[in-house]
Amino acid sequence: MNWLTAHRVAGIAAANLRRRLDLPDDRYVDVFAALRRCGLMVAGQEMPNLFGMYFPAGPNRHGGIFLNSTMGEATIRHTAAHELGHAELGHGRCLAECLDPLSGTAPQQWPDEEKQAEAFAAWFLMPIRAVKATLIRLGLDVPREAMDVYQLSLHLATSYRGTLRHVQHLRMVTPDAARGWAAVQPARLRALLSCQDGQPPARVWDLTGLTEGSYLPVEQGDRLIVRAPWLGDDPEFTGPDGVTMLADPHAVAPGEGVEFDVTGYIDSESMLTVTSRDRKETWSVTLMPTPDDHRGLIASARAQILIGPMSGARR
Repeated sequence: MNWLTAHRVAGIAAANLRRRLDLPDDRYVDVFAALRRCGLMVAGQEMPNLFGMYFPAGPNRHGGIFLNSTMGEATIRHTAAHELGHAELGHGRCLAECLDPLSGTAPQQWPDEEKQAEAFAAWFLMPIRAVKATLIRLGLDVPREAMDVYQLSLHLATSYRGTLRHVQHLRMVTPDAARGWAAVQPARLRALLSCQDGQPPARVWDLTGLTEGSYLPVEQGDRLIVRAPWLGDDPEFTGPDGVTMLADPHAVAPGEGVEFDVTGYIDSESMLTVTSRDRKETWSVTLMPTPDDHRGLIASARAQILIGPMSGARR
């Protein structure tokens, strides 16, 4: 099976699952909320030599997924969607015994089931409407540089490299550009954006008037750079306790915007609003809850819906 066929099969399966779960296809999707509605046991634990694994359902046994909880949030989300793809596509037992199981294999030599699951993860997390809608909020029609791909990955809560592979498949980026951008380390992009070469924040958002009204899947350790000169000097803000406005911004000059650090846990959707001193101008976004600790049980087998051919049941 070539990659084009794998994407066709997986794209249809991902769209069907989104439709059955009544998930939007124009923005970020909470893969763990989706998993909680599946007839699968899903657990995360420290597994130094294991990326993730999927066990299909059997006689007197629910299907299940294990995830390596020591990975970064975007990688865990991608792995969860990948293993969910195995379940939805009716695959047998699959496991990866190192942190990058396919890194030593040329993409065309990947097993058919792995191609399908990898393509499923991309389409489930990054359907084309979500990619296009996010690019519009970034003021783009297609990514023009590595930084654009990095910002796109933040809004969709996907990995930089996974996002780059997908926009190349969508023919928004040429193969030559993708190869060049793949060599760019996200740490370098974070340093450039934050103007902190020594120890840049864990993730750095570049926000403008176009991104106002967005829902941002933030994490603890994030830096939010808001480029909003219309707010003037010394604006005020309201937001959750887990967010702090920097007294001395690094990346924006006085009167050109503000910067925030996500320093604590955000337990529910919360509005972050910045208001000019004369209270005539505002800028706001919605911050989504910061991710839970994924160690332990993530989803149980008690569910309203069982998914995938191996479950033997459909809605």
